[in-house]
Amino acid sequence: MIRKMRAFILTVFCITQGVLWGQTDDFHLEIMDMMALKGDEVTASVSFHDVFPKLQRNFANKQIEPEVWQELRQDEAEQVKEYVTQGAFAYRQFLNREDVAAMSTFYASDAGQKYAMQQDLSAKDQKAVDQFFKTQSGQKLIEKRDSIALALDQIKKDWSETLFKNKMRQLIKGGHLKN
Repeated sequence: MIRKMRAFILTVFCITQGVLWGQTDDFHLEIMDMMALKGDEVTASVSFHDVFPKLQRNFANKQIEPEVWQELRQDEAEQVKEYVTQGAFAYRQFLNREDVAAMSTFYASDAGQKYAMQQDLSAKDQKAVDQFFKTQSGQKLIEKRDSIALALDQIKKDWSETLFKNKMRQLIKGGHLKN
């Protein structure tokens, strides 16, 4: 009887965890989509390319072929996705699903895109931006902006350091330290 009860409890626990994990994944993907609309992928791409001058300075006297550097850059899409995946946790700490949906709608609009890309706003666009920031989600974003930015900065720093170390390892494994 106890074995059957343990099996039943374990089954219920696994199903519950699976359902919760599935919901978590969906929310995380929604945040990642919002980040793409907001331009965080572009920021990550720029940060990805910022790593290479630092690496090239470290290996300046090794005469590494340009093809090697090109090969190291081939995983840009995967690395950017990794940053966005990690970065989504910064938003997840402070925003709920409704906030993320509202932000996605805002950043998908012309006014939201201009705002995100820091372009000049027409009077109509400025009105749309102001209207968003008067909403509950807009107010919450204003309130949590600094906290989100701090969390994103730490995630970006950690991601960049890991990327640098991984690329350096690839160069060393490729025998470029011995030249």
